[in-house]
This record gives sequence, structure tokens and C-alpha cells, in this order.
Amino acid sequence: MTEAELTLVDARAQVKAALEGMESDIAFSVRQSYPREAAEGVVITYGEYDNRSTDCPVVDEIVYQVDIWAFDRETAAALANLVNRAMLGIGLKRTYMGPDTVENSTYERKTLRFGRRVDKRTMRLIN
Repeated sequence: MTEAELTLVDARAQVKAALEGMESDIAFSVRQSYPREAAEGVVITYGEYDNRSTDCPVVDEIVYQVDIWAFDRETAAALANLVNRAMLGIGLKRTYMGPDTVENSTYERKTLRFGRRVDKRTMRLIN
């Protein structure tokens, strides 16, 4: 096996940086764990959802999930638009946008997933 075949792709740092770099009038924090109480404010969480090999040994497929935890639908929708732009800006494609849900009677939650195939020899995103 080649070094590229053995390499694991991990783009969490790029996803985090893109989310933290979003400019908004809405105050929010970015982290990997969901909010446990309303005092934590508006939170955007991210994490690796899927990371798998493909039929080509030097190409992997990655998927990252981003959840928006806001107090109302309008805020969640506004942040979803910013998240979408940020993830597209780093080359990922949106693969899923879930329905609006209410969590714990406090937070409106919006889930988005972004993914792409990665050529592990160059670490470039491919179709």
C-alpha cells in the first residue's frame, strides 16, 4: 500500500475555522458539543459525520454535520444561510438540510451536512 492509501482525511480544523470566520450580527459560539442550557446562547456545533473509503484506494469521501441551535426559526434560518456559504467557500457541497426541529422546548435546531470526495495524494476535493 502507498502512503496516500494509508492516509486518513480530517478536515475538522478547516470546518471549524470556516464557521468561526462567519461575519454576523447574531452572537454565536462554535464548538463540537450541543448546548445543555439556554444560558449558553446561540451555538453552532460541527462534527465529522462520515469518513469512508471508496472503490478507489486513494479517494475517500468525507461528510461533516453542522447543527444550528437558536432560540427562534428566523435566527436559525439566517445562520443556516451563513453556514451554507462558509462550507461552500471551503469547497464542500451541501448533501442534506434537515427540517426545523424544536429541542427541549428551548432551542430551534437546524441540521446541515456537507461533503465531498478527497484525492488523498493531493488532498484536493474532487467530484
